Amino acid sequence: MGDGRRRRLPIAWVVGGAFTALLGVSIAVVVGLSMQANFSNTFSLLNDKAVLIADSLEYRLRANLDPVAETVQRLGGLHEAGAFELADKERVLSFLTGALAAHPGITALLVLDMDDRELSAVRTSDGSIEAEGWYPVPAERRRQYPVDEVRAASGPTWGPLVTVPEGVFTNVTVPLKRAGEIIAYLTAATSIDFLTDIVTELDTGPEMSNFILAQGAQVLAFSDLEPLRRASPETEILLPLPVDRFADPVLRAMAQAPVLERFSQAQAEGVDVRHIEAGREDYILMSRALPGYGPHDWIIGAYFQRASLGGEVRRMMISGIAGVVALIVASVLALWLARTLSRPLTHIATQSRRVAAMEIDDVQPLPHSRMAEIDQLAVAFNAMVSGLRALNTYVPASLFRKLMGLGMAEAARSREAELTMLFTDIAGFTTQSEAMSASEVARFLNGHFALLVRAVEDEDGTVDKFLGDGMLAFWGAPDERADHADAAVRAARAIVKAQHAANVAARAAGETLTQLRIGIHTGRVVVGNIGAYDRVDYTIVGDAVNVTQRLQDFGRIVGPHDETVVLASGETVSALNLKVPRASIGQHHLRGRGSEIDVWRLFSRDIQGEG
Repeated sequence: MGDGRRRRLPIAWVVGGAFTALLGVSIAVVVGLSMQANFSNTFSLLNDKAVLIADSLEYRLRANLDPVAETVQRLGGLHEAGAFELADKERVLSFLTGALAAHPGITALLVLDMDDRELSAVRTSDGSIEAEGWYPVPAERRRQYPVDEVRAASGPTWGPLVTVPEGVFTNVTVPLKRAGEIIAYLTAATSIDFLTDIVTELDTGPEMSNFILAQGAQVLAFSDLEPLRRASPETEILLPLPVDRFADPVLRAMAQAPVLERFSQAQAEGVDVRHIEAGREDYILMSRALPGYGPHDWIIGAYFQRASLGGEVRRMMISGIAGVVALIVASVLALWLARTLSRPLTHIATQSRRVAAMEIDDVQPLPHSRMAEIDQLAVAFNAMVSGLRALNTYVPASLFRKLMGLGMAEAARSREAELTMLFTDIAGFTTQSEAMSASEVARFLNGHFALLVRAVEDEDGTVDKFLGDGMLAFWGAPDERADHADAAVRAARAIVKAQHAANVAARAAGETLTQLRIGIHTGRVVVGNIGAYDRVDYTIVGDAVNVTQRLQDFGRIVGPHDETVVLASGETVSALNLKVPRASIGQHHLRGRGSEIDVWRLFSRDIQGEG
């Protein structure tokens, strides 16, 4: 477009078009995938499945074991930082028991010093923690942990599996150091029982079996132990168990089966794929080496019957057809939903534009909707409009529009600027109001202020505040303008005319006439947000404000019996480009001022005849 703005589209077009396009793309993707699945070969499917299974097993294993290493490393760091000393047995045990309580995956924490003494905190079968130390340990116990491989600069070092009467444990050790020298070793032991839970949870059905091997040829976990036990009830199967003694024929044949070279994608991800014949069945076995948890790599993997791949292809074709049908139905519903959503949102957009233009009185309340989010939006919008209407009672709409248009952060920032100020006051109003009731006073002042505000806002001025029966307004902020003096004088002329018309009506009604005094001054002030953190006003402060008020007050002396007196300072008159009747009344000392100020009277005494 010529003005550089983007074209605005109705929401019904956008939502309906987006849904239709998205669903069209989805249908094309689903149909394409279905066609590809029909012609894909077994190897393509296996590549994805092999990597996915290996990644899932590895992620779950590392999620359980890595925090164990992190725990002992943190404890080692605390010791090196002086948080506890080995000589203080009770404090050492408190750190160990605390770490055990915070990490349910750790079964035991042990400290072995250089004199083959051990201190330990162990989680019992009922979940309680028992602490003991120091006590001597035999040499063969020391050899169970990788202390000989641990160096002062070593990180967590995983040792071989440890078998004790309580079970089988994997373990990780860190050095405890002082001044860079090893003085003891800290070991965390974790039962391998959780491994069976991992492989069982990731087992997707009877066609698939997951496994974990360690230390070359030991079965640590197998997802289908129960079927093996039912098939051989006379044989007790307790893990870990050497592969050659394990009852599963597929794992026993794994070492002799060659790796299939055709699965390049899986091999790039570190996954080996093997074809194994066991009895009358063909199997596809996938495995990945998992380093880092002992002197030898662990092996994680899964196998399944080769015949099950045909079922996967058939299921994919059926899913694709079902997906196409579902997407066609969904596209119809999406079009209906787009039209349903667009109606209330269009109404919201219309009312929002009125709010943006600060046409608060023209905003219509949004109706309730059966859709919860849109109904909540309507309730919040209506509450916001009610709040804005209440706010507009105290904050002029013109000021609010200016601040929003310029940007609240910049417009409200306190700064020094040259402005023209106008101050009004009713002469003798205290005496005049004595004959009026409170409601009559309020009604009179509201009418009078409406007259003043109209004249100020017609000249794009800012009403600062009302002070009793007076008003302070200014020009030149928040929006900067070079003709602020002209605008203030034009507003003063409009006030004089309006006040004369009001007095004509009051005289006809037999009411008291109003004498108005106006002071106008141009000078530098501080303008912006002024106040405490929870109560600020957009206002002006400075000596120039006081001069304006003193000029208005001086009008009582210059024209004590005149209907309206407008006095301006020499600074304002010098800044005027506007041709207005004016007369110098000389240099004067204003009340509270040390130096004289040049004072001018603007307009004639009977302005109603002026153009």
